[in-house]
Amino acid sequence: MLCWGNASFGQLGLGGIDEEIVLEPRKSDFFINKKVRDVGCGLRHTVFVLDDGTVYTCGCNDLGQLGHEKSRKKPGWSAVSRSQLTPPE
Repeated sequence: MLCWGNASFGQLGLGGIDEEIVLEPRKSDFFINKKVRDVGCGLRHTVFVLDDGTVYTCGCNDLGQLGHEKSRKKPGWSAVSRSQLTPPE
């Protein structure tokens, strides 16, 4: 997966990079051998949903809003169940 844009809160999930703005697409090694189904981006957060329903989040985590206590710079597993991702019928 290629990522670029504002990385000031770690919302690109690229890890410990020095740049706050990534001007050219950069490969994310985190998702090697993982199949990303959906990506949701906000001002300070990003959510990745894998094909198997696993959810990873990265970005600003000042209030624990990412659903995990891990570093905000690399995507971390978020405690979201598959049923929470299924829209009501």
